[in-house]
Amino acid sequence: MFDRPSVAIVLFLVAAWLLQIWMSAQQMRRFHATSQRLRRMGTHMAVGVAGNMYRTKTYVALVIGTGRQVVAAERISGLTVFANSKPVPEVVGMILDEVGRNDPPRGVSPKTWAALDHAAGFIRKKLLKGEADGAGEEVP
Repeated sequence: MFDRPSVAIVLFLVAAWLLQIWMSAQQMRRFHATSQRLRRMGTHMAVGVAGNMYRTKTYVALVIGTGRQVVAAERISGLTVFANSKPVPEVVGMILDEVGRNDPPRGVSPKTWAALDHAAGFIRKKLLKGEADGAGEEVP
């Protein structure tokens, strides 16, 4: 019914697909562990993304503390599942409303800056909603 080369090719493709799914899951676990560690460093955390399906994407975890000041930021970017998160120290100490505005600081790529703006937008929206509800900034 099926010849051996065809079966071998199909089995190889299925094995490669399963390996890719497993490796992607491992990458998600690493990033989730990183985001949980970062979450404990401040009062609010959000993840932003920049890029599209045809080019590499950059994911950023942004953490702010009291006074809307950035206390930590890490990015993950790359073509493979072997990409690890790297700190973005250039934005630590910035005020939330400065993140993603104007030109990026030296050492921050435009794509990382766009991902930081995306994450900062989520936090800004959450803080505005908290202020509108009368909860203030320190909502856990």
